[in-house]
Amino acid sequence: MVMGRVATRVGVRRVAVVGTGSAGMRHLDVLRQLDGVESIAVPKRPERAAELAGAGQAALRDLREVVASGATRAIIATDTGCHLEDGLAALGQGLDLLIEKPLATNATDAARLRAAAVHAGRRLFVGCVLRFSESLNAFHSLLKQIGRVHSVRIECQSYLPDWRPARPYQESYVARRVEGGVLLDLIHEIDYAGWIFGWPKAVQARLRNVGRLSIAEEETVDLLWETPMAGCVSMSLDYLTRPPRRVTRACGERGTVEWDGIAGTASLALAGQAPMVVRSSQTREEMFLAQVRAFLEACGDGRDPRLATAEDGVRALAVCDAARRSSQSRQEEPVVIL
Repeated sequence: MVMGRVATRVGVRRVAVVGTGSAGMRHLDVLRQLDGVESIAVPKRPERAAELAGAGQAALRDLREVVASGATRAIIATDTGCHLEDGLAALGQGLDLLIEKPLATNATDAARLRAAAVHAGRRLFVGCVLRFSESLNAFHSLLKQIGRVHSVRIECQSYLPDWRPARPYQESYVARRVEGGVLLDLIHEIDYAGWIFGWPKAVQARLRNVGRLSIAEEETVDLLWETPMAGCVSMSLDYLTRPPRRVTRACGERGTVEWDGIAGTASLALAGQAPMVVRSSQTREEMFLAQVRAFLEACGDGRDPRLATAEDGVRALAVCDAARRSSQSRQEEPVVIL
């Protein structure tokens, strides 16, 4: 395969993937499973393009070549700190986009991307793949059975050095200033909390770096807010806990429903009734496949309510920005939607 040229085939949808790290390669693997879709890798390092082309993966050097090949859609899977620059460049080339979470490093930059998409007349979505989790959607469906919710507890805790033992975590974006830290990295929890229970107007938070991992940003975060639908929502995120946990529990007037993201279960306990458990065998790859299908359909006439919009991406980052201000001021801070 020749780098810099992709043969034209009638009726094939071409999707570029910008960034070929672990996230980008996962998207390329998923795209290969779709009929009528061709993936084009756009690596950040030029030498990587030749390597990918030699392995049989279509690879181009830049977005101009991508558009010239006939592609109209792209997935941005670069490091978080590159999302603004890469997203603006892709929108400037007339591409519809799915940008990996988070949309940017802060709500101001995310709002710039949203505005650029509107100006270009392009569609922009955020890769919040947990919205496509079968077990989380089962949890969502069971909520109506517990009546009015008064309390929600969310925990996502793990030990960062265990994530990818083959690569030192200190070399990853998660260890860097501005784009790293547990708050942005685990923004999935903030996103689905807003999606399911409603977005907060104000947040209390504590961000801490206790010095155990030698990273530039926070290792632990505790957040608290209120919404009309869920009452009080509390959340703990950290990079320090073993064994890992990903659990959400909602308490209502008739019972409790709980999601275990690691076990892939949603359980319902109602007063005076035997507990019920819904189990999912969905793989992580299947979640990404469902998300990319929704993205491709949304670039046409389809609309999957699970797909996170640019507005959702701005709102999630506005919560993060408010959390940082709250941790500094030691008081509740408003969530400012730009």
